[in-house]
Amino acid sequence: MRMGRLTTITGLSFLCLATPALAQQYFDPGLFQTAIQSKPADFEAPGARLGSFVFLPGADLAWVHNDNVFYTPDAPQSDSVYHVRPYASLASDWNRHSVAVQAFGDIARYQSFSENDYEDWALRADGRLDVRERSWFSADISYYHLHEDRRSPDAGAPATPTEFDYGGWGLGYDHVFNRLKVGAYYNWNAFDYDNNVTADGEFIDNSTRDREQNRITLRGDYQIGPETAVFASYGYNTIDYDEPLDETGLSRNSDGQNLQLGMTWDMSDLLTGDVSVGYSRQSYDAAGFEDVSGWSLGAGLTWQPTALTTISLRAAGSPQETSQSGTSGYFSRLYSIRLQQELHPRLLFNARAAVTDNDYANPGLSDTELASTQVRRFDIGMSYLFNRNLSLSGGYGYEKQSANQARFRYDVNRYFLVLGLEY
Repeated sequence: MRMGRLTTITGLSFLCLATPALAQQYFDPGLFQTAIQSKPADFEAPGARLGSFVFLPGADLAWVHNDNVFYTPDAPQSDSVYHVRPYASLASDWNRHSVAVQAFGDIARYQSFSENDYEDWALRADGRLDVRERSWFSADISYYHLHEDRRSPDAGAPATPTEFDYGGWGLGYDHVFNRLKVGAYYNWNAFDYDNNVTADGEFIDNSTRDREQNRITLRGDYQIGPETAVFASYGYNTIDYDEPLDETGLSRNSDGQNLQLGMTWDMSDLLTGDVSVGYSRQSYDAAGFEDVSGWSLGAGLTWQPTALTTISLRAAGSPQETSQSGTSGYFSRLYSIRLQQELHPRLLFNARAAVTDNDYANPGLSDTELASTQVRRFDIGMSYLFNRNLSLSGGYGYEKQSANQARFRYDVNRYFLVLGLEY
């Protein structure tokens, strides 16, 4: 029982910590956003059993009205956007070992500005191989085809959303010594951006943004109670760009380190997840580039103070890449909270707030270069559950980006309706 608890606690925590590189970029793909955080047990879709696997398919049909589809500081243009978001998961139901596969999609069509249309999709799989009672291998692989909106400072004012591919794989090994669990993990991922053009037909060369990252992480967890463990992790990474020099003739290759100390919980339905404090530093090959470094709070907590209330807290911070001239990169800190309140077995209230602070390492000495941005998001909505397979959600969202450069400032109001279908 002790080993099982430690496996569950630390496995959840590592999954939360393994994806900050993707989660904190400027893009916020719709296929990862859900109108309903979790459903009451009586309304959870059972899925279909395929032998020793459980298959769970579904789709969201959404309408969104956006009053600033080009994310401009002045003269905003509004439009209605129609989404089809299919998804499916296939997970094993075995006593030992495990395999899970997930697929997502987001097909968006704009009513007036069709140049904003996009098709995002993602595939990912993970598994665990139990080699001994207290030892196991883990592995994951993923591939994403996404778009980057004009709100990204690195996009370069494109005429259409910039498409890019992101993929990677990871391999890990864990062993439990009584109360102590130790693990070693390797991850590889890469970004591949498509070239684009501006509204005036000027060519945007994104090949200098293509890169790959290698990351090694060592972690130890010590169980201090039946549902609680403390952990420490150390990570080392290298980032290598496909092009040896960027447009200004500088190398953006770098290597970095990360140290985290924290605690994890698995207290049944009351509290699950982790909280930590960490320090990260990324050092660059170019002599004129400053290091990007900083302290950050990490959290991936789900708290249920009552049977009808679910509160999710997320926090993360890490160095991020940029193609902005005069700066090596930026340190991004994300804080978010989401509340779901069951007003009636069929009626759910949802609210979410998030703040992302991006501080650029800016040795450039001039106000013409980007030094910082802050993105604030707020969403509120209601969901009605007709049965296990059908739901309807609606609400309002607001997003505002502040920056020291006026051209990167914007605010957006969104209204949405989502018809959810799940088998």
